[in-house]
Amino acid sequence: MRTAVAMASAAGAVAKRDLLLFASYRSRLVMTFFTGIVGLTLFYYVSRLVHSPRIGSPDRYFAFVVVGLIIFGVLTSTLSTPLMTLRAEQQAGTFERLVLSAFGPVRAVACLLIFPVALALATAVTSLAFAGIIFGLRLHWSTVPLAVPLSILGAVSFAPFGIVMAAGVVVFKQTTAGATVVITGITLLAGIYFPVELLPSWIRWVSEVQPFTPAVDLLRNVLVHTPLRGSALADLAKLVGFSVIATPAAMLILRRAVRYARRRGTIIEY
Repeated sequence: MRTAVAMASAAGAVAKRDLLLFASYRSRLVMTFFTGIVGLTLFYYVSRLVHSPRIGSPDRYFAFVVVGLIIFGVLTSTLSTPLMTLRAEQQAGTFERLVLSAFGPVRAVACLLIFPVALALATAVTSLAFAGIIFGLRLHWSTVPLAVPLSILGAVSFAPFGIVMAAGVVVFKQTTAGATVVITGITLLAGIYFPVELLPSWIRWVSEVQPFTPAVDLLRNVLVHTPLRGSALADLAKLVGFSVIATPAAMLILRRAVRYARRRGTIIEY
């Protein structure tokens, strides 16, 4: 019990440190929300041009893409932001404290995902409120509360991808370009901006073998009542499966990356 409390306290300390660093740049929070608002505004006016039998009215497309933008924010928080934080730690010479701490570098690196995900979820709530108040986005209020556990489950299922990329940063020192490629590919294949049914059949299968597509489908269904493409249970099973199976595998990869970097004597190099 004491060990679990100590681990939770250490994880909270990592998240608190990231929060304080984020807050030390006073305009950063404002710019984060402002960027989200600009994106929503842009897609609202783009949606006025969309008249598709697959989606429906411009308002339906706006609702469709708003949830996609929320998922994109959570995706970035797990795949991109922690990597930039880790690189900053290496370049500033503060990664050594994580390496030498009793908490250990593996747990510390994994905990770099906590604050970005929490910020992404807070930004998502703000985005939904803005879209509803300013642009009249209609939420399906009877199922909106389900979005909270689904968002957390989705973030946990995304986390293994970020942890594996963090392992690449530990070994190779540079994987931010790779993260950009992965994020770009996922935005095209997970139905964030358009239905995956529009994809060519030879590549559509990729949208079914990762957790991002079912997360988008489920959140769209509970937030704006977009019909599911398949079974809700099947989508949930994918998210739970990635969380339960991929997370330990990703942690193992990160642990081996740390051992490899220690053995080569490059773990604190940048």
